[in-house]
Amino acid sequence: MAKGLQKKIEKRKETLFFLIKLLLLSVPLYIVMWFCNLSFLQGVVTRTIFHFLKLTGASVKMERFALLFKDFFFVISKDCTGWKGMMFLGALILSTKASWRKRLAGLSVGVPAFFSFNLLRILIMVWIGLKDKTMFFILHDILWQFSMVAVVILLWMMWIKMGGDNEKK
Repeated sequence: MAKGLQKKIEKRKETLFFLIKLLLLSVPLYIVMWFCNLSFLQGVVTRTIFHFLKLTGASVKMERFALLFKDFFFVISKDCTGWKGMMFLGALILSTKASWRKRLAGLSVGVPAFFSFNLLRILIMVWIGLKDKTMFFILHDILWQFSMVAVVILLWMMWIKMGGDNEKK
């Protein structure tokens, strides 16, 4: 019985330590939010989406961080870049007890995967916005907020499932 209790205590300590590390690694989110200019990332996302839309034959113009269509425009704000999700995915991966090699592997696959999902999200939202502006705002404000969190958690869980967190430092 004492051994089972000791195991539970150790597991709770491990969970508490993970949460403390995650909390500390989340601090940069607030620093970026308050002090950092992400216009470079906004430009990368806007140009990537613009060029993809042009390849598909869309009649679109780009003005700084805006994609302009005949009856609709789409602004790539700082939050549209997916930076919060990428940083939080990084914080989740770095908070584990995996080796640094596995953490870096997780980051090198997970962050680009999340970035790619975000680009796909923007392309879908542009397409919806061109078809139905009301649906655009509903989906943007409700569905995509949830889906971005879900994708971060899914990518992190996939990394763990594939052995990302099975090796001690």
